[in-house]
Amino acid sequence: MFDSLFTRYPLFRYIPTFLCLAILFRTSAIPGTGMTWLVPPYDKLMHGFAYMMVGISLCLWFKNNTWDTHKFRTALIVIFCVVLCGVADEFHQSFVPGRTVSAADLCADLVGGILASGFYLAIKPWKRFRFFK
Repeated sequence: MFDSLFTRYPLFRYIPTFLCLAILFRTSAIPGTGMTWLVPPYDKLMHGFAYMMVGISLCLWFKNNTWDTHKFRTALIVIFCVVLCGVADEFHQSFVPGRTVSAADLCADLVGGILASGFYLAIKPWKRFRFFK
């Protein structure tokens, strides 16, 4: 279903990622005083979940035959890109009052990227069903 859409309109592959990143960077711009409701360990869970969504949207960048022929390499590229987005987000947060740079946030981003790649690899064999074609 999505592959025919992406073949016809190739730029549609990138829209979910840019939407996710725009939401994340906008959320990162909120000062620390506006984020008092987000306390540990829930902040790490939110980081992991948010970057898992970024990772799943990055998985869409690659065509099915790329996933079929180079699973491990493609998963590593997705994980690397997720971590790179996390580094950019932490750098952005360093300029926001009341927000700090955290290695634990980067670890949560890494876990989110790993989960996204694993999840995508787990559903790829099911592409024979109409929904995943």
